[in-house]
Amino acid sequence: MDLRAWPKRISAMSPAHQNIRGQSDRLVEQPPDGGFPADLLRQNRRRALGLLGAITLTPLLRASSAHAAVAPANLSFRALRKGSPIGVHTVTFRQDGERLVVTTHIDISAKVLLFTAFYLKHDAEEVWQSGRLAAVKSTTDDNGIRLRVSGSAADGGFRIIGDEGPFLAPAQLLTSNMLWDVRMLREDRLLDVQYGGVIGLAVKPLGEALVDTPGGQVRANRHHLITPHYAGTLFHDGDGRWVKALIEAKGEIIEYALAI
Repeated sequence: MDLRAWPKRISAMSPAHQNIRGQSDRLVEQPPDGGFPADLLRQNRRRALGLLGAITLTPLLRASSAHAAVAPANLSFRALRKGSPIGVHTVTFRQDGERLVVTTHIDISAKVLLFTAFYLKHDAEEVWQSGRLAAVKSTTDDNGIRLRVSGSAADGGFRIIGDEGPFLAPAQLLTSNMLWDVRMLREDRLLDVQYGGVIGLAVKPLGEALVDTPGGQVRANRHHLITPHYAGTLFHDGDGRWVKALIEAKGEIIEYALAI
């Protein structure tokens, strides 16, 4: 879903967007006590990349020594611009013993007249065990900018390597692709699996709305998200399953519509 995300710039930013991006030069060692984070930060300034990871908002599986865990159902979304399809975003889940392997694939391209307005291709694999990230690897092509990230659990945290080199992040952080985990809505920092390092996150509940899905109309809870890289609104049904997203991209709204 990032909730996944592109583009590198968000046009006509609100003051809240500008405030978060303007604070992205430092890393917060401790989260703020309440409200929207005062410092939504990371170690070094990076080019903005809006990537909304796919969402299922089912709690992350925690393997039990007494019972075998069951992987969540796979997700597939269509990306729509003004009602026209411009790409796909899928998330697949595979149980590997006590580990959950999550694979994210995004391929989105939007054209204006004969020109490509923006293009994003992102592939990532995350391995989770006992509710924590054990390993990650990803590749991204953001309008011709090619990126690669890898990382693994280490003593004292999670060692992630991106475009700006290695960085030791707190072990308990979720990733920027993990909009599929309901715990993400309570976070104020994420591991950035596009560039490496840590980014800030602000979440605001917006109330309920009716959403059309392949299985019929459902009532969904809405949350607005802002990071240094993307902003948008997520919709989750009463079971915590992602059913829709609206991503702010270059002054336009890109809709994520549930395909299955």
